[in-house]
Amino acid sequence: MKKTRFILMLFIFFISCEKSVNLPPDHINKESLIEVSVILSETCPIAQYMTLPLKNAHDTFSSDSVVFVGYFPNLLSNEISIANFVEKYSIPFNCIDDNNAEMVSLLGATVYSEVFIRFDGNLVYKGMIDDSYTDLGEWSPAENNYLYDVLEQLLEGNNVEYFETEAVGCLI
Repeated sequence: MKKTRFILMLFIFFISCEKSVNLPPDHINKESLIEVSVILSETCPIAQYMTLPLKNAHDTFSSDSVVFVGYFPNLLSNEISIANFVEKYSIPFNCIDDNNAEMVSLLGATVYSEVFIRFDGNLVYKGMIDDSYTDLGEWSPAENNYLYDVLEQLLEGNNVEYFETEAVGCLI
């Protein structure tokens, strides 16, 4: 029974994500103009909450030129726990086990649900997905949706100068 459940979980995971979780960080389509990377954790309540704004942004902007990828650097993360998270929160983009924290180091991530937007390989935004959490435990309706706004500006052809906000979330 456990073996059947394990196989079923792996199957669900592989059909939920676009690619295998074991792909190296340089797997992103090199022809992509905009790359959205987000650091996630199965156990962080803020990362769990941010899955809806992430899904909405993906549904609105995902295309051949806009690629979303979720990275899970938690040492306790594994293919099954990531697959469960992807299924539970209906994550529509690629999810990668980054338990060696390679992407965390490369991006300089400090908290779960921190987002990074690169345009033509250059980092243009680092920080909050939106400002619904301005401090731990302090939720309010978002007034600023940074992820959505930056993507919209880039796709409209506007120049976006690098900026960052301080992401709020569980410490990595």
